[in-house]
Amino acid sequence: MVHKLKIVLKDTEPKITRTVIVPEKFNFNDLHIVIQCVMNWNGSHLYQFNLGTPYASDSIRLKNEESNLFGFQRNKQYDATKMHLSDFFNGQKKNMNYIYDFGNDWIHTITVLKKPNEEVLYPKCIKGENAAPIEDCGGVWGFYELLEIISKKRKTTEDKEMLEWVGIPKGKSYEDIYAFDIDEVNQRLIDAFR
Repeated sequence: MVHKLKIVLKDTEPKITRTVIVPEKFNFNDLHIVIQCVMNWNGSHLYQFNLGTPYASDSIRLKNEESNLFGFQRNKQYDATKMHLSDFFNGQKKNMNYIYDFGNDWIHTITVLKKPNEEVLYPKCIKGENAAPIEDCGGVWGFYELLEIISKKRKTTEDKEMLEWVGIPKGKSYEDIYAFDIDEVNQRLIDAFR
């Protein structure tokens, strides 16, 4: 059996989305790796899944991460390596939140879609819309500031340094460099779970 999930990065317009099919036996750390692959991120920051409101509800995270991140603990915390998608996605939950990089605060909504009639050995991305932000660009607001810099006709020295840092050569757009490519995404997924 498999799960079909739609992942939407919140506060983006146009929406940045990915739809994936993942084996039902996957745990939440595996799902974290899937999201990293489909968003073209490298997994260098902490993460958590929230069963309700981000930061204010029961969470699923790696057990070795700080369990008391903000100095208090009033909600349950589950170990991402021990909790399986089927523990929550087989009728119990229709959606949850995924937060990656507590500094940049990438908050995603994960929605459980109708189960497909197919099996997969590896997770598979079946649809995606729009290029994801690059790591460490300052969250959604930093990402839109970067896009604004790219679109400027006259760039300051600081703007040029920013574009060099993110690897966008003169005359190229963000989409030219970081466009969503479903074949590349699926190859990353195969490489990550092989």
